[in-house]
Amino acid sequence: MSTPTIRVLGVSAAEGPGMMVDDKANAPSRLRLHGRINIFNQDGSFDTVRIRLQGAIYTKIGSQAAVEKIPSTSVVKSNLDFKPAYSASRERSEEQYLDFVCPIPSSKRGLSADFVPSMTLSGTTYLTKVTALTNRELLEGSCQVVYTLEAEFLRSQTNQVVRRISCPVDVSSGLTPLDVEVISEGHSDHVEQIAKPQLRLNRLLGSQSQPEVAVHMPKLVGCAVSDFSTASTGCRRLTVPVSVNVALPSHARRQAQALLEKDSLSCSVTARWFTKRTFTTGSSAVESTIHSDRASTQKFAMTLPPLYKSSTETSKYTTSMELELLLPESISTPSISTDLLKISYTLDVSMRFEVIGNDSLKGPHTANFNLPVALRTAQPQSLISHRTFDPLLGLVEEQSIYAPPPYVC
Repeated sequence: MSTPTIRVLGVSAAEGPGMMVDDKANAPSRLRLHGRINIFNQDGSFDTVRIRLQGAIYTKIGSQAAVEKIPSTSVVKSNLDFKPAYSASRERSEEQYLDFVCPIPSSKRGLSADFVPSMTLSGTTYLTKVTALTNRELLEGSCQVVYTLEAEFLRSQTNQVVRRISCPVDVSSGLTPLDVEVISEGHSDHVEQIAKPQLRLNRLLGSQSQPEVAVHMPKLVGCAVSDFSTASTGCRRLTVPVSVNVALPSHARRQAQALLEKDSLSCSVTARWFTKRTFTTGSSAVESTIHSDRASTQKFAMTLPPLYKSSTETSKYTTSMELELLLPESISTPSISTDLLKISYTLDVSMRFEVIGNDSLKGPHTANFNLPVALRTAQPQSLISHRTFDPLLGLVEEQSIYAPPPYVC
């Protein structure tokens, strides 16, 4: 047998057929690596191939260094799984190939933790030296997440390794869909904020004369995806459904209620994404940890559909909208929490509501959301629903199409 070769074909978000996973703890992994092994002149020197995908997190700050291994995953194949390769002239050659699928490991064994994509981070911190003259020394640090794909050719009877080959793997997450979910306690499936009127108007008119404006967002905020409009920028698009409920005071005039049904709400939105990255060498000393914070702001305005009565109560009205948010390039990975590396996200959304053509709200009302969110690799969806918004019917399912597993690298 001549020297075999191994290469990566891509990564998909769907489970491959006939895949055998020897590590049950890593079954929740949602991404799969597709690869191929080529050999020439198979001479029967092996009968089993063990393919292993292993990763590690390397951190270094100054002279301190640390390594954290990511639990590996593996698949086992037989020499009978190899198929003959054909040349361009359709003639059979001595070359054979084996296509395989291996799950990408999660960061923690036995938990529904997400995978840690390949990345390289850098930063600086200071070491304070207390001497006769106190000074601060600048320390540079780096963090790398690397993966290696390895194949061992074995004789199963003796468990002897006949040959071993390996190659580096770039497990990217740039195009992977990410579920965005609010981290909060309680069993409610949504978060709510009461929009507050301007303080000056509240003092002049009194809180009893103000309508109550309640804004609701789901805890499962949505799925951030890359599409044709954002692929060139490296951003993802996130569609967030929002419902707005307006309760007029019981003494509100019928004329004001009638006007409210005809008019629309305008909304000015300011969305801020905060990214916090931390890596460490494991020591408790301050200089063994590097923090990096980033922020991104998006502003836009929109007009909501007309308010309508949400129940038999004549003083309560409701409407809804969808916020089209762009996740910046700095938000390119799932949330990560390991011993050496942590990446977390926060979403701040400020909404300022005003009624167009009516003063029944007596000035603008503002709702502010501060939402710590977790980003996780989205489950593969074989059915994609395309939705459109109808002012009378709300969100309408327009069509459904079947989608193949998306390759993400």
